[in-house]
Amino acid sequence: MRNGAAGAAGGTGSTDGTDPSANTDALAAAAQALAGASGTRSTGSTGFATTLASSLENVQALQSKSSALAVQAATGDLKDVHDYTVAAAEAGMATQVTVALRNKALEAFSEIMRMQF
Repeated sequence: MRNGAAGAAGGTGSTDGTDPSANTDALAAAAQALAGASGTRSTGSTGFATTLASSLENVQALQSKSSALAVQAATGDLKDVHDYTVAAAEAGMATQVTVALRNKALEAFSEIMRMQF
C-alpha cells in the first residue's frame, strides 16, 4: 500500500532512489495536516461535511502560506529560504493527499453506481 498510496497521490514511490518509508512518513504528515493543526480527530460529534470542509480550508491555508512565502522569497524579503521550502512541501503533500482522497471517493461512488439491487 505504501507505493500504491504514493502512486495514487502522484508520488514516485521508491523508483527515484529515495527511501519508501520517507514517502510514507511524508504522506502521514500531510494527512495529519489535513486533520488540522490542533491534532484533534473527529469522534463522531461532527458530521462528515464539517470535517471535510475544515480539512479543505486547512489545505487552502497551507497553500496561501506557501504562496505568501514565495512572494517574499521573490522580492528578497524572506530571511530564511528554509521556511518557504517547508511550507511548499507541506502544501504540496496536503494537495496530493486531497487529490488521492478525491480519486478514492470517485472510485467508490462509481462502484456503488454499478451495483445491482
